[in-house]
Amino acid sequence: MVQRVACVVIALAVAPIAARGENVLALAGFDHATSTGDDTYGWQFEVQEPLSQQLSGSLSWLNEGHISRHRRDGAAAQLWFNSPMWFDRLQFSIGAGPYIYFDTEQESTNRGYSDVHSAAGAFSASLSLDLSKSWFLAFNVNAIYAPGDVNSLGVLFGGGYHFGTSDRSESAVGTDADADTPNRRQQIQLLLGETIQNDLDFENGSSEQRTAGLEYRLALTRWVAWSAAWFHEIDVGQASHDQAATQLWVVDSLPGGRFSLGAGLGIYVPLESPQGGVPGGASPLSGLSGLRVEWNLSPRNSLIVTWYRSFTRDDSDCDIITLGYGFRL
Repeated sequence: MVQRVACVVIALAVAPIAARGENVLALAGFDHATSTGDDTYGWQFEVQEPLSQQLSGSLSWLNEGHISRHRRDGAAAQLWFNSPMWFDRLQFSIGAGPYIYFDTEQESTNRGYSDVHSAAGAFSASLSLDLSKSWFLAFNVNAIYAPGDVNSLGVLFGGGYHFGTSDRSESAVGTDADADTPNRRQQIQLLLGETIQNDLDFENGSSEQRTAGLEYRLALTRWVAWSAAWFHEIDVGQASHDQAATQLWVVDSLPGGRFSLGAGLGIYVPLESPQGGVPGGASPLSGLSGLRVEWNLSPRNSLIVTWYRSFTRDDSDCDIITLGYGFRL
């Protein structure tokens, strides 16, 4: 089940990137759990790609806040129908698609929670207002229908930026042309960050671990890269352990070439056995997805923010959030 969910999530993630997304927006607001009556915050990051004059596709990462007994977030891929422009500035859109979510649910067990991976339907309406040729405001309403789980309604407001295709410069710093050059295909990244266990105690800091690591990255083609990484994690009790990961990535540069986006899928495994063995006899091998934003400072140097999510069978899911410095060889 974990492997199937991870594959679907990354397939949804890489589709709009490979299609060269044209709009990026961020929104925040509140979520209402219609099944329980709870209110909480919510936020959303979205990449959009026009498909025709009236149709567009999007990938969103939704965080539905903290409602009673649930901590839920995930990826939604949607197809949108867009109205003609009103007054040359306003546009109304409706969208629908699958929502693959990860829910840390409270349970009356010794562990006290479980990491649930499942799918739901996402239905959205959006009103956007162009402020200029590039910048716009957006007001979104998201309805999540999750059979057997919590249904929710989110009201979010934010802004976005439109990247025109005419802005793309193949000669800009850090563009895809650099990745095709033999002496730019390899990259070493030094990274620092945190590993956060997906349990219900993360707010008091007991579930956080300091993380450092090293990644080797090789551009296989213009759109595909492979990476191998080592993570050294130190928890609050000062115990430490090492993890290894390998992933395949789909990558794309935003117009202008200064920024690039990537989505990856691979495996994540400890380099030593935990004391006492793996709980329940489960395999320590887990799936690992990643979303990556790279800011190219020069043809060789870049800053990289990566959000990894591991998927396990034994309720040990975790997020790894890192900031890194990359150097192309």
